[in-house]
Amino acid sequence: MSNFILLSGWNVLYKSWLSELIRPASRADFVYTASILLLCLLVSVLFYKLGKWLIYKLTGLLIKKKNVKIVAVLKANKFFSYLSYYLPLLVFKYSFDLLWESEKLPKMLGNVYQVAAVLLIVLIINAVLNSIVDFNQHKQSNRSKPIRGLVQFVQIILYFLAAIFCIAILSEKSPYTLLAGLGAMSALIMLIFKDSITGLVAGAQLSFNHMLQIGDWISLPGYDVDGEIADITLTSVKVRNWDKSISTVPTYKLVVSDSVKNWRHMQESGIRRISRAIVIDVGSVRFCTPEMLARYRAVDGAEKALKDIEASGEAATDKSAKNPDAPQQNGITNLGVFRAYIYRYLEHKSGVRADLNPVVKHREPSVSGLPLEITCFAGATDTKQYEAIQSDIFEHLIAIAPAFDLKLLQMPNGVAAN
Repeated sequence: MSNFILLSGWNVLYKSWLSELIRPASRADFVYTASILLLCLLVSVLFYKLGKWLIYKLTGLLIKKKNVKIVAVLKANKFFSYLSYYLPLLVFKYSFDLLWESEKLPKMLGNVYQVAAVLLIVLIINAVLNSIVDFNQHKQSNRSKPIRGLVQFVQIILYFLAAIFCIAILSEKSPYTLLAGLGAMSALIMLIFKDSITGLVAGAQLSFNHMLQIGDWISLPGYDVDGEIADITLTSVKVRNWDKSISTVPTYKLVVSDSVKNWRHMQESGIRRISRAIVIDVGSVRFCTPEMLARYRAVDGAEKALKDIEASGEAATDKSAKNPDAPQQNGITNLGVFRAYIYRYLEHKSGVRADLNPVVKHREPSVSGLPLEITCFAGATDTKQYEAIQSDIFEHLIAIAPAFDLKLLQMPNGVAAN
């Protein structure tokens, strides 16, 4: 009860003080009204300066001494700046209600005040939502969640509701009536927000299925995109390409119509596949004579490769040969020795995972020769290390192939490729 009496007494004193300030003014409607508005505005500015100083003083102490990160994020998104505007808005309304005794003007001014209050509340909520995004986007646990897309969807709903309330206030109609009237415009609304709604659904699919997350390396040949995901929003995915350019791809395109190659699991496994072919001149492939085998045994690693061929049964005797000394009698070809040599080389090559079973196979011959495809796995995902391992392998194989009497095909000088 005593608090109520104290508050009432404060109201009387405050009203008396304000009345004394405008007593000398003429009581003509325009002059009196302008005096009240000016006085209320000046008092509001005074409270705004005082409130802003207190808020920034307090937040500065929290950031400097307590290192409260969320406070710094809120300050960067102007949350406290918008909050400091709310106090003078309340003071203005309160002061005007104390002084104004006529009923001719306040309706319009009250509507303007309510619209300003709605817009300010929207700005404050929007600052909080942006702060949530900024505070959580670098957390590992939230990398797979499209937080920015969900926040943008909430912001769209917030702006839509704010517009409805502002129109309802200015037109002096119920917001429920306006919302009911928008039902007939649902088709138009769906058309306007088609990309946002589709993007939200796509973002939810990306999140729940763990398809994409910030930091993933993705490739989209259809969009000439190859790099890391920098941001996932409601309607688009921003990719920072390896050439430092930025590509923006519609979110729903990644789910609905286009295939995406995601390299995340490769990076997590710590291994990366190497798959490349060298083209052999089929005219250089022949059965090995004893002299050829003797030369091959002198190549480092080839003798063990020949033993592998003999142990596997590939060197089966050709019973159909009429001449016992014919080269095909032993059934070994120089290309077969080269394949066995490649297996041996990959098993002992530094940086290659021999436990993941390298594969050396022929592809279908063509007029360009016989492609010999080598597939193995490098024990490194870093591009620099991976390319170094891959280059070492194929530089060695290209250089050693002539030692097995094999020719590698390339386009002759002056002949253009079709």
